Amino acid sequence: MTQATTSTRNTTSMPHATRNERSSSVEPFVPANENKNNGNANGNAALVELIEAAPAAATAVAPATPDVRPDVQQAVVAAAHIAEQRQMPLRAGAMKMEAMKNGFALNGNGAASNGHAASNGHAASNGHAASNGAQNGVIEYSMSAQDEAARPNIAATIETIAPQMQAVEAEIARLITSPVKLVADIASHTLGAGGKRLRPALTIFAAQLINPQTDARTLTCAAVMELTHTTALIHDDVVDNAQTRRGKPAANLVWGNETSVLVGDYLCAQAFITVARPEFRDVLPHVAQATAELCAGELLETQTRGLLSMSEAQYLDIVALKTASLTGCACRVGAITGGANAEQEEKLARYGRDLGLAFQIVDDVFDVIASQSRLGKPVGNDIREGDITLPMLRAMQVVSDSEREELCAIVGKDPISEAEVARALAILRGCDAIEYSMEMARGFVLSAKSQLDAFAESAAKQALLDVADYVLSRDK
Repeated sequence: MTQATTSTRNTTSMPHATRNERSSSVEPFVPANENKNNGNANGNAALVELIEAAPAAATAVAPATPDVRPDVQQAVVAAAHIAEQRQMPLRAGAMKMEAMKNGFALNGNGAASNGHAASNGHAASNGHAASNGAQNGVIEYSMSAQDEAARPNIAATIETIAPQMQAVEAEIARLITSPVKLVADIASHTLGAGGKRLRPALTIFAAQLINPQTDARTLTCAAVMELTHTTALIHDDVVDNAQTRRGKPAANLVWGNETSVLVGDYLCAQAFITVARPEFRDVLPHVAQATAELCAGELLETQTRGLLSMSEAQYLDIVALKTASLTGCACRVGAITGGANAEQEEKLARYGRDLGLAFQIVDDVFDVIASQSRLGKPVGNDIREGDITLPMLRAMQVVSDSEREELCAIVGKDPISEAEVARALAILRGCDAIEYSMEMARGFVLSAKSQLDAFAESAAKQALLDVADYVLSRDK
């Protein structure tokens, strides 16, 4: 069993400035530290092979894949420090946007987590074609024919564990049962909004990679992973004042913020009551750690809204905390319940973590290129909320000074018009931000798949490979 390490790095300070001050002095992004040894060797080797095979004429050059392991305690300290520097309450909501002079790299082992070795000659191979439709001035984009052809049938992959997934659904129903009907109503509303149940599937596939026979412990842990994810969705929608969730009204819109928060708290408690039982003692610390990281990531994201001068390393720290922590945990607990040794457990946890990083980057891309009907939420929502994404950071590196000024003035503006959202989207689409971001996502997928090299061929291994390919080629 591994223990989380604590970073000794001091969090640096950031000056307070107004949005206009930042807009007039924005500089292109320059990595704070290029550490070519950062990242998994196998994953980087696979990425290098892909790079060398690519055409020489490149437009979007994505960095090599790092092993992103931010420290949760330092993340909370950084969020509090940023809030203090901005002279604002430690809460989500509208806030001033200003430049951030120094970083908040949060690598858990005390080493800088912002090292990215630039790769050369990597042509984007994940193109996106524009459709003829437009809504509120926002052009809808669709996946390319290449992506469509490469996409695995994820429903068929998960269907291979249909009996186990049915058992997971039954366990979730048991966990959300409460004398207070409202609890089950809100949980069922969010759970019923759709989704592929990827996290519980990851837990089951990871366990089956070690032991083909799925036991009751694995199924319960799979249910806990989905319940924890559901809790995060409910709370996220409150923080973001969301109107929809996967095309349905968000729980907070139907039942209000206070009730939604309290039900989310109850569901989180149910998850911990479950893994606190003696038979789950070996997975409890990991579920607790992942939950803490998830919360720290969300907290850090709310405090850095509108900070277009953050580095890619800082962006990856946030994503590793808020998204990759749970996918990594889902795979880790599956490895544990399947009987993995320490090396196998770490490889599966890294697979899940890299998968989560890729998943979030692709999500960020969808917010630029997709449509509301496909996403189940308004396109350009990250622009409205001021949530900083990789496409935004890449655009800040490569667009003209005037376009940088426009992005700084628009991202997170409150109130913001649809015309302004459309203009920001046009800037992001007009440079190589999409291709660059998809290349970075591809690097994390390659790294995730490389973690499985040491495992024997099996149906479970193929399923995990398919899930990785699906994350990169999915259309929503």
